[in-house]
Amino acid sequence: MGRKTLILAWVTLFTLANIGPTEPKVCQSIDVRNNITHLQQLRNCTVIEGNLQILLMFGTKPEDFRGLSFPELTMITDYLLLFRVYGLESLQDLFPNLTVIRGTRLFFNYALVIFEMLHFKEIGLYNLVNITRGAVRIEKNPELCYLSTLDWSKILDSVEDNYIKSNKDDRECGDVCPGTLKGKSNCAQTVFNDQFNHRCWTSEHCQRVCSVCGRRACTPSGMCCHDECLGSCTAPGSAAKCVACRHYYYNGVCIKDCPTGTYKFEGWRCVTFSFCQTLHNECKPSKETECTQYVIHNGECMPECPSGYIVNATSLLCVPCTGLCPKVCMVNVKTIESVTAAQELRGCTVIKGSLVINIRGGKSKFVFNMSFPFNLKSRNYSFYVLDNQNLQQLWDWKKHNLTISQGKMFFHFNPKLCLSEIYKMEEATGTKGRQEKMDIAQKTNGDQASCESRLLRFVSNKTGIDKIMLKWEPYWPPDYRDLLGFMVFFKEAPYQNVTEFDGQDACGSNSWKVVDVEPPGRSEGKLLNPGTLLRGLKPWTQYAIFVKTLLTISDEQHNHGAKSEIIYIRTIAGTPSVPLDPISVSNSSSQIILKWKPPTDRNGNITHYLVFWQQQSESSELYEFDYCQKGLKLPSRASTTHTDPEDNQKRNQTDAGHIPGECCACPKTESQLKRDAEEAAFQKMFENYLHNEVFMIRPSRKRRELGIFSNSSVLDVTAPTSMSNASAKKSPEKEFSKLLQKVWMKESLVISNLCHFSGYRIEIHACNTDVETGGCSVAAYVSARTMPEEKADDVVGPVEHEVIDKVVHIKWDEPKNPNGLIVLYEVHYKRLVDSEEMQQCVSRKRYLNEQGCKLKVHHPGSYTLKVRATSLAGNGSWTEPITFCIPDSTGSNDSDYYKIIGPVIFFALLVILVPVILLVVKKR
Repeated sequence: MGRKTLILAWVTLFTLANIGPTEPKVCQSIDVRNNITHLQQLRNCTVIEGNLQILLMFGTKPEDFRGLSFPELTMITDYLLLFRVYGLESLQDLFPNLTVIRGTRLFFNYALVIFEMLHFKEIGLYNLVNITRGAVRIEKNPELCYLSTLDWSKILDSVEDNYIKSNKDDRECGDVCPGTLKGKSNCAQTVFNDQFNHRCWTSEHCQRVCSVCGRRACTPSGMCCHDECLGSCTAPGSAAKCVACRHYYYNGVCIKDCPTGTYKFEGWRCVTFSFCQTLHNECKPSKETECTQYVIHNGECMPECPSGYIVNATSLLCVPCTGLCPKVCMVNVKTIESVTAAQELRGCTVIKGSLVINIRGGKSKFVFNMSFPFNLKSRNYSFYVLDNQNLQQLWDWKKHNLTISQGKMFFHFNPKLCLSEIYKMEEATGTKGRQEKMDIAQKTNGDQASCESRLLRFVSNKTGIDKIMLKWEPYWPPDYRDLLGFMVFFKEAPYQNVTEFDGQDACGSNSWKVVDVEPPGRSEGKLLNPGTLLRGLKPWTQYAIFVKTLLTISDEQHNHGAKSEIIYIRTIAGTPSVPLDPISVSNSSSQIILKWKPPTDRNGNITHYLVFWQQQSESSELYEFDYCQKGLKLPSRASTTHTDPEDNQKRNQTDAGHIPGECCACPKTESQLKRDAEEAAFQKMFENYLHNEVFMIRPSRKRRELGIFSNSSVLDVTAPTSMSNASAKKSPEKEFSKLLQKVWMKESLVISNLCHFSGYRIEIHACNTDVETGGCSVAAYVSARTMPEEKADDVVGPVEHEVIDKVVHIKWDEPKNPNGLIVLYEVHYKRLVDSEEMQQCVSRKRYLNEQGCKLKVHHPGSYTLKVRATSLAGNGSWTEPITFCIPDSTGSNDSDYYKIIGPVIFFALLVILVPVILLVVKKR
């Protein structure tokens, strides 16, 4: 261990020593996903000017990351994101010299995000000493330890917004700082969150704490750096030896401000005019919306001019506008369907891209239809309708009855009200024949509408997950030049009761979306079917659709167009989103109760769920450490019992857990409950943001483990093994079977036949069999541990002993199937004539080496002895006491003893008695 640490230290010092004077290699944002070979993009990068995302690697194993290291990387200007990378256990070797994360641009307010890293055991960024802006979010990493040993206040200015939750319980972590195994840790001790602890990243690396330097950085040996250094330096007092700069970097030196002729760039370095000009010119011919034409303003090379300024194309300087500033807005295709959508382009004078204006509203007249009841009686005009610019429908005569017993109707200057609507009202109200010719104007009613006289029929449709292809029969008016095109109206319709005029209001808004379709080409002898492709639809959603013609307005004659009936089409099902809020509890030593909520976006009918579970091996460090050593925290595990998952506290520290003997928590106040609800909502918002940002639409994944299962309820997807095999628990490298059960028509499952007091990783997929390929969602993960088995940790069988030369060899058999594993044994013994009991701690390693333990007993006599095992679940029961005897000495030795001591005693008595006798005789 010491040799490895020494080598790493020399490598680190050599690397850091070469960072200061050399020009850093700057890389842009890097997204590493799906394939571990993509990590090679990081090769030789000193600074990532942007963000680093490592995510979505489901086939990688720990050995795939061994030997991978990028020691050149010292700074990330935006954020670092780790998400669902299987097999990655630590960043210790991957980024040994990462020192600063600046947080210029954040991921949902966070500069460091570690989320759902299932195999992650330690962060390991032992050279990370500064996160300049943003907070830390470390969540749902079931194996992650070394969190309570970090003092985040030494890395961030504020820890209030840190969110560290749902990681491995501190009590289950055997966090050992360097030096602890030798009796004294070398790491600094600080108070963080009311806990005074040694601070370290791993068992090999302390957290660097520069108490004497204040806000200044320090070298790995603790000497203070120059004021302009940020994070660390390779030599004290020199601005040219900084690993990163507090303000700006230029020509190998950290400086407070950029010199004349250079410009600040991305908040950390100085660049020349030609550098900024190159960025500006590279973007000019590009049509990409994300391309940025950099400009210069107030000594900074920035993406665009601030409000009120315009760029000078020659000097690249931002100069004040004279009058209204031109504003260039980059869009691909922007559709304006409402006033709100139009406001998004407020201030734009130049739009690069396509602009579709599709507002179906005119004057703000208040009547679109007459769907309100009344009954009229009049001898002249009983129903008078004049100058209604948007009136299109009178009543739905299938649902409404109206009688005009006396009087006539008057309709003039209603440009969108077709005569057919008026004639329907004549029939329904009984006024037909009463009106004179001038009462219903032929030219000013419906003169601006396509008053259809022909029914269009759809001839075909094809549906996809997010699109519908439509074709309908052709239509040509007498003068084909009058046909401007077709309008396809569509909107979501949960129920098949939609009318054309639903959702219209006086402000011109319309619930229908409209696609304009040009007329098909005309060819002799053949009429082509017009059609269109509706895009951007939702999966498994019913849409109401109709099509109507768009004709020119003629003063001489009415526009007799065509319109279809409203039809209803449902898009096909898609892959559901991830199941929500999985909860797992154990109610016995062999069962786990699992519950979850349906996905937010079902994208079809959720037909079933796939639930996988896999027993997890205990951490390999449990087999290595001697937990009998003083100062080493005894590891423990707790079963997953009935708790409210919302009770998990938000913490920028790792909680120490409930202390036995403390009172129960008081009921939460109304403000606390409100705060908890807000936190839960914020958490869902973060997870939605995360999934929206990182999951890209890709071709459907082939059905491997998610689509080829038979109808049996439980399947073994790896090589079979016995779950109760005791030898499996002794192997830290053991990989257990991954089992599956399909769950139909419910969001819960009781998993049975599990091994007692064992950790399980569970994943839940929502599935839709209507989806042709890849019909199951990405997994929702949760971990659980079964309850301990009573008496599983008891030492069964006789405790044997053998006495050889005042050494007692005690032997016993290990518990065959303990709760987790046995971490140590306690041996208590005492001499029958004594009251004091002596204790001996026997580590797991010592037990295996000595096949029990060997006791050196110095005092002869009869003794009693008992043994107790301690597992991850706690102590087992004591064995029945046994007795053994240490004899005084062997027979030959006793004879020699008496031969020597006898004459000595006789001679001493003689020396005492002779003078006494002589004195008595003399007195007589």
